[in-house]
Formats: sequence, structure tokens, C-alpha cells
Amino acid sequence: MSDARVRPEDLARTTTRALHIQVLLTPERMQGPGFAFALLPVLQRLYPDREELGRALRRHLAYFATHPVLAGYVLGAAARWEERRAAGEPVTDEAIDTWKRTLASPLAAVGDPFFWATLRPLAGLVGVLAVGLIPAPDVLGPDWRVLLCPLLTLLTYNAFALPFRVVGTHVGYAEAERLAVLLGSIRLREWSHALGCVGALGYGALLALVVRFLDFGSIGWGLGAEARVVAAAPLALGAAIGWVGLRRWPGRVVEVALAALVAATALGWLV
Repeated sequence: MSDARVRPEDLARTTTRALHIQVLLTPERMQGPGFAFALLPVLQRLYPDREELGRALRRHLAYFATHPVLAGYVLGAAARWEERRAAGEPVTDEAIDTWKRTLASPLAAVGDPFFWATLRPLAGLVGVLAVGLIPAPDVLGPDWRVLLCPLLTLLTYNAFALPFRVVGTHVGYAEAERLAVLLGSIRLREWSHALGCVGALGYGALLALVVRFLDFGSIGWGLGAEARVVAAAPLALGAAIGWVGLRRWPGRVVEVALAALVAATALGWLV
């Protein structure tokens, strides 16, 4: 039994290590080695004896898989359960493993659709649209879009992902014994709906942009208000059709894309 308690700096170190949880990914144990690596500062605090530390480390080297952005919530909860075990409470290896799996599965279920299927495509879409929206360089000048567009993609993704990574460990530790409260605090469904609408709008705009080969940074974009309206009309129509179509028929991406393309092309010919 140990009187040691997990300190805020231990959770902070665990948070930073959790950024690398995918580095140690293996087919047999998936994120298990990365999980043990991230939790090591907590285990070193709770188990000063090397034999006890080794046994605790082996507990967390087993198979583990969840969404990497939300892994901090499980790490924080595991830190709390290990703290209770180190204090002499009857917490078994099987109980810790069961709690980890119970928390990891729903986090993966809500994290994968949001971060992989909604946020990541939207972040890439922002970078692609920026190619046409950022002014083109002079003939002899550098093309800053080569740096700015990937940077916008990274900033868009991490603007949503990093807060979950930063607060996850602390929330998991605080709410380890109230799993329903912990899972309810993430609130990804609301964000998924909002970003889905934004992505549909951007998707339609991108289709029109591709069809018309628009370059808002070109000289023609600055000729006057009428030229701007004529150039932007197919883009706006494609964006509107993409937004309305994907909200009404979210599973019919191809059909909505074709509708946006046809409408934007027809309007481009008319204007």
C-alpha cells in the first residue's frame, strides 16, 4: 500500500506522452504499448518499488484500442483506478482492464465518425479551397499558398482535436467513477452536426470551383463588382446545392455532387 497520490504534473506529462500513442502501434496489442508509455509517469509516482512498477506496467501493455484523440480520457481514468489500487483498495487487474475496455469502446464509436469522417475531410477541404481564395503570386514572387494551405488544414483539424487531447486526461481522472458523466461531457454529436453542415457547404463550393477553374486571386477577380458576381455565382450555387442536398440526403454524396456540378456548369454557361 502506498500513500502516494497522482499530481497535476503527472497528468500533464501523461497528456504530452499521449500525443505519441500511435507511434508504438502494433498489430498484436494495437495502442497497448503507447498507452503504457503515456501512463508511465503516473505509475512511477504510485509505485516506487520497481517490482510493483513492473507489474503495473505489464497490466497496461495488453491489447488496447480507442480513438487516439480521445485516449486521454481513458488514461486519466486509469490513473485514478491505479491510485485507488496503490492506496490498498480492492481493485484487481481484471477490473482495471474491464473499465478500460468499457470506456474505450464508446469513445472509439463516437470519435472515429467525428474526427476521421467529418473533421479530417473538412480540414482538407479548407486547405483545398484556400488554393483558389488566396491571391496568386506575382510572376517572380514566391507562391505562399504552398505553405499557407497545408497550414490552414492543420490548424482547422487541431483547433478541434487539441482541446480534447489537453483536457481529456484531467476529465478522465476527475470522472473515472462516473463513466456516464465522463462520456456525456464530450458532446461530439452536436459538433458533428454543425461541422457536417459546414462541410456540405464547402463541398458544394469546391465542386463549383473545380468545374469553373475559379481563381479568386487572379487579376480578373478585381475587375469590378459585376465581374465578381458573375465569377462567384456558380460557386455560390454549387455550395447551396451541396449544403441542402447533403443535409436532406446525407447518404447520397455522388448524386448531390453530380447535381451541384450540373447546376454550376449550366449557370456558368448562362452568365
